[in-house]
Amino acid sequence: MFWATVLLLAAGGLVMAVSPLARAAVINGWDASTRPLIQLFEAHCPVSLKPLVSKGASVILTPWLYLLMMVVFIAEKYVPADRRQRVWSVGMVQDFIGWFIFGGVFRVVLIGVLVSGLYFFCQRYLAGARLSAVDRWPMAVRVVLAVLAGDLTNWLHHFIRHKVQMLWLFHTVHHSQRQMNMFTDLRVHLVEYVVAKPLTLFPLFVLGLDVELAFWLTLVLESYTRVYHGNLRTNYGLLRYVLVTPQSHRIHHSIEPRHQDKNFAVLFSFWDRLFGTQWTGYDEYPPTGVVDECFPHERSLKGMSIFTTYLHQLAYPFVGLWLMTRGRGRRRDPAPIEDSFFGESLDVEDRGS
Repeated sequence: MFWATVLLLAAGGLVMAVSPLARAAVINGWDASTRPLIQLFEAHCPVSLKPLVSKGASVILTPWLYLLMMVVFIAEKYVPADRRQRVWSVGMVQDFIGWFIFGGVFRVVLIGVLVSGLYFFCQRYLAGARLSAVDRWPMAVRVVLAVLAGDLTNWLHHFIRHKVQMLWLFHTVHHSQRQMNMFTDLRVHLVEYVVAKPLTLFPLFVLGLDVELAFWLTLVLESYTRVYHGNLRTNYGLLRYVLVTPQSHRIHHSIEPRHQDKNFAVLFSFWDRLFGTQWTGYDEYPPTGVVDECFPHERSLKGMSIFTTYLHQLAYPFVGLWLMTRGRGRRRDPAPIEDSFFGESLDVEDRGS
């Protein structure tokens, strides 16, 4: 029942993405209630950015996102991958407050700037890349092609981020979470987000999708990644051969050496099978995280620790780059599990069943 609900939400989100009428029917009432928040964002930003902030806020505040989050939140309680982990663990709270709330303020601006800025740049300087021949094709076909092309691009630059040490430093922030939860999806360094997002949006421009549709497709696809970052024990059954699942993506975040550089896919799992990076153990739920004793892991919720930890995690890649210039690179090889995960003491309240 749970996964049927998730799939129905995803299907509804896709319908809303390609149908202006469906979109309007769902969000008109919600928009009226969230307009004060959007106006708050607009009131504290430069005039030139107000249209972009308004658009970004409308995406972040869509009702579909919060309905999906509620479903995942409930599922993490009843079908957890790690039964020792409480739903409101230290890691969950850090990701929620630090990366969803603090980081969300930046994303409100960035989504608008990145989508609108990319379209402006492409229309002005890369008009020749636009495939005008597809204008005669049905919109549904163009959407499917855009999603496939964008997902292949996602796989490729995800693979590269694991192989290039400088890029890995920024990607380490995302992989650092030891208590996977639905907000771990947002534990992405702002530099990495700014670099990666235009790459996945470019196919939408090439295939002639308008800016409004690009916003909503971005919302739907980013919302789905929130599902499989959750602490969920499921591999979707036969759907695992098509979609990335909570189980397969947990393998990607695994701290075990044998799982390193596996399951790079972001939406469709068949890219990993095609390129030989798929881990075929579909019932494994390993511990997650990164091996670096210097990484500023969240350990407490006291005082201002959530905010200071967030700032330290943002600074981590830059410290790593500075060390690289001095010939002291970050270690990337996975260490034994007992030294990296189970051996580290956690506060009693984090050991929930």
